[in-house]
Amino acid sequence: MFRFFENLVDPYSPYEDDVDPPAGLMQYLVYHTKPFRTLFMITGIATILAAVFEIFLLAAIGWVVDLMAAETPASLWENYTWHFIGLLAFVLILKPTLYLIDFMLISNTLIPNVATLLRWRGHKHVMRQSIGWFEADFAGRVANRVMQTPRSAGEVVFHVFDALAYALAYVVGALFLLMNANTLLLFPLLVWVIAYIFLLRYVVRRVEPASKDSSNARSELNGRVVDAYTNIHSVKMFAHTKSELAYVKDAIEDTRQTVFREMRIYTRMDFILSIMNAMLIAGTVGIALYLWTYDQVTSGEVAAASALVIRFNGMSGWIMWAFTTFFRELGVVGEGLETLAAPVKLLDAPNAKPLQITQATVEFNNVTHHYGRE
Repeated sequence: MFRFFENLVDPYSPYEDDVDPPAGLMQYLVYHTKPFRTLFMITGIATILAAVFEIFLLAAIGWVVDLMAAETPASLWENYTWHFIGLLAFVLILKPTLYLIDFMLISNTLIPNVATLLRWRGHKHVMRQSIGWFEADFAGRVANRVMQTPRSAGEVVFHVFDALAYALAYVVGALFLLMNANTLLLFPLLVWVIAYIFLLRYVVRRVEPASKDSSNARSELNGRVVDAYTNIHSVKMFAHTKSELAYVKDAIEDTRQTVFREMRIYTRMDFILSIMNAMLIAGTVGIALYLWTYDQVTSGEVAAASALVIRFNGMSGWIMWAFTTFFRELGVVGEGLETLAAPVKLLDAPNAKPLQITQATVEFNNVTHHYGRE
């Protein structure tokens, strides 16, 4: 079963590899992920269904609470035995099966194959570059971008389907569930959603550039370290030890400072989100109890609404982290495209014929060498 999902897409499938890929971030991702379009659609449907099933389960809990309040134990089992058997089958069979398909599509098909496809195609494109292009950059930085950028692109795909699509479907389902109980219950959630959007906008506008700076600092650090190791003979023979260490230390410290700036954004986000979640729980449960006092909602609807907002409390941090990770990884991909989408400038002449060598020789005639002296 694992092999079936792992081999749904061939990451080494043929493509037009003799042209430069698009330089724009979204254009680059769309261009290279064409083999996954059908799977993206199927995965999106499975993710939305998973969120719908979750909302249905919360509504079912409220329905069960109302039945327990209205029926005696004997009449409950006499009249609703098959309903409970169906609900049990849903919980034990249908829901886990859907989640398994969703998990395997995301974790076993998309994440490894998207990263592999982008890494393979990125390497092929980089290998088309001239020697002068390689000499103008750190080998370590080039290698870091070839390895890191596809992994980040895989993370982008993962969060699109694992969190963003799920969250959107869950919020829409929650609004319908609360509206079906009483429209007043919508008020706290609507206020929370609006505040959440503003918080998300505040965080994303700061995370993406901070992430790009952090990724660039890591690439710079990786470049300095790898180049030092690669040219260790020259470093040992000609470099000053303290100067060489200071050169790398500066890059390490620059990386640390970029991480500090990025983490400050997340700390503010987590604190504000904790306040918003507390207000959501207090507002929803308070209004639900008020409506229950005047027989405007049932006990089951109070239970379902309470369970829903508590679930939101647990999900909100994960969803916010998914959103910020999504844009952070987009920043990493954008930084990596400076290498992976760099245009190839040394090209063959139009209609150039393949070089055919029948007999190769190397001759040295009147060769001299000097160090700048006549």
